[in-house]
Amino acid sequence: MKSIEEKIKEIKKGDFEVHHIFKKIVSKDSAFTRNEEIIDLIFIRRKRIDERDENSPISSPAKLLLATTQGLVYTEEGFEEISDDYYGYRMKDIYFDKLSSLELDISLLQGKFKATANSSDKPEININFNAGIYYQEFENFLDIVRQYRIRYND
Repeated sequence: MKSIEEKIKEIKKGDFEVHHIFKKIVSKDSAFTRNEEIIDLIFIRRKRIDERDENSPISSPAKLLLATTQGLVYTEEGFEEISDDYYGYRMKDIYFDKLSSLELDISLLQGKFKATANSSDKPEININFNAGIYYQEFENFLDIVRQYRIRYND
């Protein structure tokens, strides 16, 4: 398992396949992470219809899920072009005191992670992922977040 420093370094050194906002977030050059420590992260690379062809259409956007000292930060790249060089993105920030539940569902090769806030029925964060690749990262992430959340609420 990679350390948090190795994960951050990998994102910072990423090529055009890593959205610029992900690099800003892990560099703490974003309002969401500027005054917080990153305690863990999961980076899910974008998925293309034909993985061998980099010009193939994108079937699933890249996602970045962070646990910070204050809560969770979730970022997903968007595909509505703003210009020839930049793509949009969506960000969510959930503080630990607002987090009401975390759910991890892994079966065969399909995994799902959900985070619900403010006792809502609808999850604030809903991530589908390839369990064959990311299941261990999500299990470790969930364990770290649970431990930190318990300490945060004490």
